[in-house]
Amino acid sequence: MVAPIVNTGIQTAKYCNVCAVAGLGVLIFDYFLTFGAEVRWTWNRRWNASRVLFVISRYVAFVAAGMTSYGEQLPVTSPAIHIISIVAAEGLLIIRTYAFWKQSKKVLAVLLVLAAICIACGVSITQVVNNLAAPANPSDPPTSNCTFEAGRSSAIQYGFLVAFELLIMSLTVFKRYQDYRDSNSRLVRAVFQGGVRYMTAIIFVSVANILIMSVVPVSYDEMMDVPQLVLHSMLASRVLFSLRESDHEMDGTTLQMSAFRPV
Repeated sequence: MVAPIVNTGIQTAKYCNVCAVAGLGVLIFDYFLTFGAEVRWTWNRRWNASRVLFVISRYVAFVAAGMTSYGEQLPVTSPAIHIISIVAAEGLLIIRTYAFWKQSKKVLAVLLVLAAICIACGVSITQVVNNLAAPANPSDPPTSNCTFEAGRSSAIQYGFLVAFELLIMSLTVFKRYQDYRDSNSRLVRAVFQGGVRYMTAIIFVSVANILIMSVVPVSYDEMMDVPQLVLHSMLASRVLFSLRESDHEMDGTTLQMSAFRPV
């Protein structure tokens, strides 16, 4: 009776590793596609909040994806690195929203406070639920060899992430039709259309993660973890590149975008 369970664990590990390695491959491929844009819009520029967040979201993602793909060969593995990379990508989206709202300090403060609340609640509630859950029988064989295998309660974290991303998207849509309804500016279109498009893709993957954690067997629940991480890194980088390119061409005359333009 033990053999089929062990085989299931092997198959699960294989599927998880395939998703992780595929995500890492996509990240590497995208890096070379956007390397020219990175050199032009971030290198030899002043270090500010947007550049720090960009570097974290872009390069920590490689570490996190590599640790997930080859975790058995690494001495230390921690989901905290995944969280750091995603939080940095969300930070770029916060700065984008802040700039789109004409650098409103109130909007920035609200978004930062809500982001901190979402992170704290997501992590703490997940931990509480895990502690309350019945512990597994130590004598049972493992059902998976996935490095970052977690319980279904991890869907709580993605739930907070989706809620926060929906808030950012709603603020962007509201501001677009409140102040820029009749604007034909290329910069406005770049900020709005690009932001909504990227946010939709991120929300879609987050919802997919929640559904996977709720429906599939628990040993598969981290299958989309690396794709989520990779998507955040790729799209957040494109948000920054698009904004700096548009701001450079428009010379900042339509929107106050100095949060993205190094002095």
